[in-house]
Amino acid sequence: MLAVSVRPAGELARPVPETGPGFGLSVWPLGLALVAAVIRLAFLGRVDGVEVYTAVAIGAAVLGQQAVARRDLRRYAARLQDSEAHFREMAHTDALTGLGNRRQLLHALYSDAVGGPPCVLLAIDLDGFKNINDIRGHDVGDAVLVEVAQRLRGNLRPGDLAARLGGDEFAVLMWAGPREAKVVAKRLLDVLAQPYELPAGTVFMSASMGLAGCATADDVETLLRNADLALRFAKQRGKNRVEQYDIAYDHWVRRRTELEHELRGAVERGELMLVYQPVVTLPEGRVTGVEALLRWHHPTLGTVPPDEFIPLAEEAGLIEGLGAFVLHEACHQLARWLADGHELYLAVNVSVRELHTPEYATQVAEALRAHRLAPQRLVVEVTEHAVALDVEQLVSRLVALRDTGVRVALDDFGSGYSSLGQLRTLPVDILKIDRSVLAQPDEAQARFSPPLVDVVVRLGNRLGLDVVAEGITEPGQRRVVEEAGCRFAQGDLFGRALPAERVETLFATAAADIPVQNLGPVDSAREMRQS
Repeated sequence: MLAVSVRPAGELARPVPETGPGFGLSVWPLGLALVAAVIRLAFLGRVDGVEVYTAVAIGAAVLGQQAVARRDLRRYAARLQDSEAHFREMAHTDALTGLGNRRQLLHALYSDAVGGPPCVLLAIDLDGFKNINDIRGHDVGDAVLVEVAQRLRGNLRPGDLAARLGGDEFAVLMWAGPREAKVVAKRLLDVLAQPYELPAGTVFMSASMGLAGCATADDVETLLRNADLALRFAKQRGKNRVEQYDIAYDHWVRRRTELEHELRGAVERGELMLVYQPVVTLPEGRVTGVEALLRWHHPTLGTVPPDEFIPLAEEAGLIEGLGAFVLHEACHQLARWLADGHELYLAVNVSVRELHTPEYATQVAEALRAHRLAPQRLVVEVTEHAVALDVEQLVSRLVALRDTGVRVALDDFGSGYSSLGQLRTLPVDILKIDRSVLAQPDEAQARFSPPLVDVVVRLGNRLGLDVVAEGITEPGQRRVVEEAGCRFAQGDLFGRALPAERVETLFATAAADIPVQNLGPVDSAREMRQS
C-alpha cells in the first residue's frame, strides 16, 4: 500500500516511487484545494513483453467548498477494478488461440497440482509443424494452431485446463488418475490427427503427447520436466502417439544427448556407411535395383539403429549433411557397379527438409555429373509424409527433380497421409506400397489385404507407375501381391540390406533385359495423369 499525503492546492505532488520497471504515477491537483488518496498497485504479468500494472486510487477531493460526491469515486473505483480484471485475464490468456497461456498453467500447478488431488499433466507437440510454417507460411501455421485449440477445447472434460505454452507446444492439466487421463489423451490424439480443412487448403497433421502424473514429482519443475521427457520419447518412437513418463527416460535423455554430440562428427570419422537392399521383379525374383540405406557404427556406442539417429538428425539440423553424404556415396557405388557391367538402378531417400531446399535439385544434378551417371539410373524416394505439407509446393519440387532426368518414387504409400486421388496430381514414376498394408501374413490379414493391395496396384498400373510392394517377409505376402498384379517387390524374403561387397552376390540373378519403364520416366504415364 502506498499513500499520497495531503498537500496544499497549487503544489504539485511529487511522483509516487516506482514499484516495478517502467511504472510511475504522478498526482496533479490542478487547482484542487485538497487531495487525499490511497493507491493500490497490482502487478498482473506481461502482455506482449510489456509488464502490466494497475493502480486503484480512492479518496476525496475538495474544489473550493464543494466536495466531490463519494458515489462518483466509488463508480470510478469499480471501473478501475473491472479494468484490472480485464488485464489480469489478458495476462493469463494466449492471444492467438484464446486458451490459457504458460502463466495460467503455472498458476494452476503451483496452486493445486503438486501435493493436491490426483492430477496428470499432458504435454502436446504438433508433429512436423515447423515444416508447415516454413513451407506454407505463418498464416497457415496460425490457422492450424487456432483449429488445434478449438479441438482441444471441445474434447476436454469440465474442469480440465488447456493451455498453449508457445509455438506449437500445448499442455492439458487433468484432474484424474493416469489411467483415465490416458483415455482422454488417446481421444485427443485421434481428434488432432484429423485433416485440417483450411481456406488455404487441406493440412494433414498429427501430434505427440507425453503424460506425467502429479504424484511422480515433488515440485512443479520436476512435473513439467517429466511430461516433456515423455513427450520427447513419444516423438522418438515414431510420433503420433502418447507415452507415459517412466524413470528410465532419464537414461534415454542422457543417451540422446550423447548421440547428438557424436553424430556431429560421424561423417568425418568414417563411422557412417551405406547398405543396399535389392528390389526384384515378380514373379521371377531377379534383382533390378537397390535401395541405399544409411547405417551408423560407433566405436564405443556400437551400432545405432537408424530409427534412433535419423529423427535425431532431423531435430538437430544435421539431416542435410547426412543426405549429401548418402547421395554422393550412393552415386559413387552405382558408378562402380555399372562399370562392372551390372545393369540396375539405385534409390536414395530424401527428407522433407532436404526436398524443400531450393537448391536440392541442383545438388542432385551436380552429383550425377560428378560421377558421370545417366540420370535415369537414379531414383529419389520421397516419403508419403511430404504430401501432408503442401501438395502444390511438393509438385513444384518434384517437377524440378524430374527435370534433372532422375525418377521419383512415392515411398510408404498407405501409411495415411495421401489419398489414391492425389496420385493423379503428383509427378512420380514409382509407387511403393507401405509394409503396414501387409504387416501380418496370417489368415485374418490374408482376408483383408488383397482388396486393398489390388486397388493400389490397379490404380498404379493404370497411371503408368511401377508399383513396388515393400516389407515382404513371408511367402504368403508375396503371393498376395503377385495375384494383385504387382511387378516389383522388396523385403527380407528377397534379400536383407547388405554392404556393397555382399549384395553384389545377388546380382548374378539380375535380369539382363531390365524393362525400359524401370530405367526412365514414362511419358505416357505423365500424359495420363495430366488428362
